[in-house]
Amino acid sequence: METLFAISQGLGLAVAAGFFSSAPLAVAASTAALGYADGSLSFADDTGTVILLWVLVAVELAVDAIWPGAEAGARLLRRVIGGGLAFELVAGDTLPFAGFAIGALLAGAVALSLRQMRIRAIRGGGDVRGTAVVEDGAGVIVAAVAAVPLVGYALTAGAAALFARTRCREQEKYKGLRVLR
Repeated sequence: METLFAISQGLGLAVAAGFFSSAPLAVAASTAALGYADGSLSFADDTGTVILLWVLVAVELAVDAIWPGAEAGARLLRRVIGGGLAFELVAGDTLPFAGFAIGALLAGAVALSLRQMRIRAIRGGGDVRGTAVVEDGAGVIVAAVAAVPLVGYALTAGAAALFARTRCREQEKYKGLRVLR
């Protein structure tokens, strides 16, 4: 049962990292410190780790508020790394090293989907700062919800549906075009 809970929390936090890279790390450390992440790495529950990761959340929030149009590739890389680290931090003792790859792939898929949604929102007249704040806020909320055991599986299913939907929409824009030979 412990393994199911650890994998669920790892998956959920990886999904959250696709929204906002540092919040899942802080939530994972806080969950471990409170004793609700039995599969976490040994240093995850240290007070210094928890404080450092929450400071990192504040820094990332400030950077996104000041510079919301940061380089998209750097943002994607940050989220992929955050997903791998968050999964490993919360489930690394139960499932060593596999969490890096699983979390990175899942966070990357979510981040790519959100990138397409953000582009459409901005083209539709949305504000760059507004979309960044909404995305960051959603990431913090999803990270908090992901700490609940077994919720991560539902978040992963939702992320898979979101990814499939954005991939279909991306392909539809070429519908009807002919190839000239």
